[in-house]
Amino acid sequence: MKIINPNHITGPLLVVLPKFIGDVINTLPALELLSKLYPEQHIYLLARPHLIELLQKTTIPNIEIIEDNRYTKGQEQSLWHLASRLKGYRFSFALLMRGSLREAILCKLAGIQHVIGYAQNLRSGFLSHTLKLNPCHHYIHRYCRLVNDTHGQPFDTYSAPKLRSSPLKSPLPDNSTLKIGLYFGGQNKGSRHYPKELAQQVITQLTKQLQCQFYVFGDQSESQDNACLQHAHYHHEIQITDLSGKTTLPILIDSIAVMDLMISIDSGPMHMACAVGTPCIALVGFGTSPWSIVEPKNDNFITIRSNSTSLIESDIITSITPHSIVKAALRLLNR
Repeated sequence: MKIINPNHITGPLLVVLPKFIGDVINTLPALELLSKLYPEQHIYLLARPHLIELLQKTTIPNIEIIEDNRYTKGQEQSLWHLASRLKGYRFSFALLMRGSLREAILCKLAGIQHVIGYAQNLRSGFLSHTLKLNPCHHYIHRYCRLVNDTHGQPFDTYSAPKLRSSPLKSPLPDNSTLKIGLYFGGQNKGSRHYPKELAQQVITQLTKQLQCQFYVFGDQSESQDNACLQHAHYHHEIQITDLSGKTTLPILIDSIAVMDLMISIDSGPMHMACAVGTPCIALVGFGTSPWSIVEPKNDNFITIRSNSTSLIESDIITSITPHSIVKAALRLLNR
């Protein structure tokens, strides 16, 4: 593979981002490395609309965003239309952080001569710089290799993902009450969802140990599940604020940042908590990827993994007991 010399790159750079929040957070260390290599260059991120507000929370100075409307209802763009838009930027190279064939074809149609990516999904013929994917590498490691290996490995390490937060913009009260954030997911999370019956026990047991207020996070599709949590404790003088579907992405990040503790399934809010430095407990049953390649790079973090022998995927996470969650919570809060 021919090594790229930053001194020979004069035009702007394109990075094609993944489509999920957690994956995009995991690309931030690689984007930081790219920014260090090209401090004077414009680095454009091709991102889906729902990710734009998240990217505005990054600490990387020289990035700009191109909105990818190919999948936006009512604003759909064809592959040809987007390629035509990208062609006008005259990119020096493109770095593919998505593993799809479609993105490689997009860059070729846009006339980008140098396209960096992993040899997967039959797209090697569309890439100028091809890396072999090691499935054991952490996702952050994979993204960083796309930058580091193609530039002759100038870096020995990378930093953990970071997001800027603005606690003063959080709608939550600024008081001394212990704040515990909860994200158990809804039925839309499939086998990652922590059942509401067990979630209720977590809240009850924590209340016996701590003076605290709970904040339940989620999107609109999870509001019904979260409403059940709030309703179950309505007559027990337990303070639960349901924020599901009531926050923008920046406000969600700011709110998680002011939590004293976050308890989350393996999903976006878990990665957000780690990126803003909030102590976090992750409940890991059957996930969408092996845990070893997605686990956050964070010291103030405890993973509770299921040891279930169930053959039913949705039952695997149920072996994580409320008692084990409370024990981990007390341990993190006492650090």
